[in-house]
Amino acid sequence: MRTRVISREEAERRGATNVGEALAGELGVQVNPSAYGSLGNPSAIQIQGFDLDRVLVLEDGERVIGDAGGAIDLSSLPLSDVSRIELVTGPTSSLYGASAIGGVVNVLSAPPAHPGFSGRGRVEGRSRAGLLVQGSGAYRGERAWASADASFQREDSLSLLEGNPATALPERAQVLVGLRAGAALGRGIDVRLRARWIHDEQDGLEQLDGLPGLRPYLFDLPEVTNRVTLHLTETIDLGGGSNLRLAAGRQWAFRTSDRDLRGSPFVEMRERSGTLQSYEAIATLAHGQLTWVLGGRAEVESLTQELRATEVSTSGISESAFDEVPDTELGSASLYGQLAWKITDRLTLMPGVRGEHWPRYGGVIAPRLALAYRPAPQLTLRVSGGQGFRAPSAKELAFSFDHSALGYILEGNPGLAPETSWGVNGDVTWAAIEGRESLTLRGGAFANWVDDLIDINPRPIRSSGGVDTYTYKNVARARTAGVELSATFQATSWLRAEAGYAYLWTRSDDPAAPDQPLSGRPPHTAQAALRADLPLRFELVTRLRTVTSAFIERGLRAPGFSTLDARLARPLWPSSQAYLGVRNLLGAQKDPDRDGDHRPLEGRTVYLGVIAELPWEDS
Repeated sequence: MRTRVISREEAERRGATNVGEALAGELGVQVNPSAYGSLGNPSAIQIQGFDLDRVLVLEDGERVIGDAGGAIDLSSLPLSDVSRIELVTGPTSSLYGASAIGGVVNVLSAPPAHPGFSGRGRVEGRSRAGLLVQGSGAYRGERAWASADASFQREDSLSLLEGNPATALPERAQVLVGLRAGAALGRGIDVRLRARWIHDEQDGLEQLDGLPGLRPYLFDLPEVTNRVTLHLTETIDLGGGSNLRLAAGRQWAFRTSDRDLRGSPFVEMRERSGTLQSYEAIATLAHGQLTWVLGGRAEVESLTQELRATEVSTSGISESAFDEVPDTELGSASLYGQLAWKITDRLTLMPGVRGEHWPRYGGVIAPRLALAYRPAPQLTLRVSGGQGFRAPSAKELAFSFDHSALGYILEGNPGLAPETSWGVNGDVTWAAIEGRESLTLRGGAFANWVDDLIDINPRPIRSSGGVDTYTYKNVARARTAGVELSATFQATSWLRAEAGYAYLWTRSDDPAAPDQPLSGRPPHTAQAALRADLPLRFELVTRLRTVTSAFIERGLRAPGFSTLDARLARPLWPSSQAYLGVRNLLGAQKDPDRDGDHRPLEGRTVYLGVIAELPWEDS
C-alpha cells in the first residue's frame, strides 16, 4: 500500500490555505468544487474515479462527519494545526472500514518539534478581498507538551454573471480554536488529547427569474456550521517494537441554512445535527520477521434534519415544520487484522481482513492481500488487491426531500444493501541517488469493479398530482481503471523538477445508461512542477496542470482547462518567510451560461503573505 505524504510546508508552497487546495495538485486525484454545483460547490475529492461517500476523510485517524450530500468539503479543513496529509489510493476497507472504496485522506497533527516554548504565525491577503490569520503557541517539556491553535479566514463572495448578483461562491468567514496536549504517564505510556471548534459562516445569494415584466426573485442563503471535535488516545509501549493504542472520539456537527425571499415573509430554514461516538483499540505486535496489527472499533453515528417553512398563500401566512431526516442512528462494530511478513530482506507479504457488523443489514467481510518486492536497492515493486464496501449513509436510508414545487420528492430507502467492490493496484518505483543528484521514476496501474452501486432510481416509485416520488436503490455497477506515470529529478541542490501523467477510464453498467463513462471524470491529466533556489535567497515554485474534457451526459462534455500556479518566497529573518504568489495564472474560469462547465469557479487569484516561527535560531 503506497502512501503519499503532503507536508504542511509543501502545501504552503502550493499556495494552499486548506486541505482541499493542498490536495488539488496531486496526480491521480481531482479536487474541483465546480463539479459539485448541485451540492453547493464543496471541495470534494475524486480518487480513482470515486468520490462523495466512497472516499474516506479522516483527522488523526477519526472519520470526519458533516458532509454536504455525501461530500466532505475539504476547503472547510484549514491547515492551522496540520502537520501533514496522507493520501492512500485504492480499496482499503480491510483497515479503514466503510467508505474506503476509492481511497483515504488522513489529515494529521503532531506534537511541537522544538523543546521549550515555540510558536508560529501566518498572515496572508488575497485578491478576492481575502484575509488569513493563523497563530499557534506551544510548550514542550521532558514529559508533557501542549499547543494552542487559532485561525481566522474570510473571503468575499464571487459572482460569475455580469448584472446578476447570484453567487457562485458565498461570502465566507471561518474561525478555528483548538487545543492539543500530550503527556508521558509512567514508563511507556503516552496520552494525547485534541479538542477543536470550527465556526463557519457563509452568505450566498440566489436569483430566479419572475414573471415577464416583473423583477427577479432574490433569495438570501445564509448558512452557519459549527463542528466540535474531541479525541483522546493512549499508547502503551509493550517493548520490542510492540504497542497498544486506545482511542475514543466524539464529534458534533450542527448546520443551520436559510433560504429567505427578499421582500417577502417566505423563508425555509433547515437545522441539521449530527454526532459520532467512536472507540478503537489497535495492537501492533512485532516478533522477528512478523508484525501483526490487530484492531477493533465500535462507533455510533446519529443524524437528524428538520425543515421549518413560512409560506404565503391566499389564506394568509402559514408556518410548518417536519423532519426531512428523522432521528436516525447507525451503529457498527468491526474487527480487523493485518500481517506484515518479511519473508526475506527483499520480499514482504501483507495479508489482511476486516469483518464489520451493522445491525441494519448484517455483516461484511473485506479481505486484502499486498506484496512488496525489492529486487535491487533502486527498484521497488508493489501489488495489492482487495475488497471494499460502503455502508448506506443516513441520508440514503432516511432522507426525505420535498421538492414538490419542482415536480419531485426524494425519499430514503431503509432496505439498501452495502456497495461492494474489488480492486487491484500495482506500481513500480525506481530511484537512483548519486551525490546531490537523484532521479525517481514511478509507474502505476489500477482497476476496480463495484457492485450494488447506490444511486437514485430513475423510475419513480409513485406519482400523484403531477409530482413524482423517487428513492435510492442498489441499481448499478461501475468499473474504473487507469495508469499513472511520474518522474522526479533533483538536478542540483537548488533545482528540482517533477512531471506526471494520469489516465482514467470509467464505465457505468447501469441498465438505464449502459456502457457510458461515469459523469464528471476527466480521462487525462498532465502536470509539471519546478522548484528552484534563486540568487538573493529567493525560492521559486511553479506548477502547471492540464485536465482534458470530461463526459457529462450523451451530447454534453465539460471543457478541458489548464492552470498555472507560481509562488516566489524569500526569508526575512531566521525562521521567517515573505511570499508572493498567484493561483490559476492562466485565468481558466467557469462559464455559467455553458451547461456542464466544470472549469474552476475562481479565476486568477493573487496572494501575499508572511510566515514566522519561534525559536528564530532554528532556521
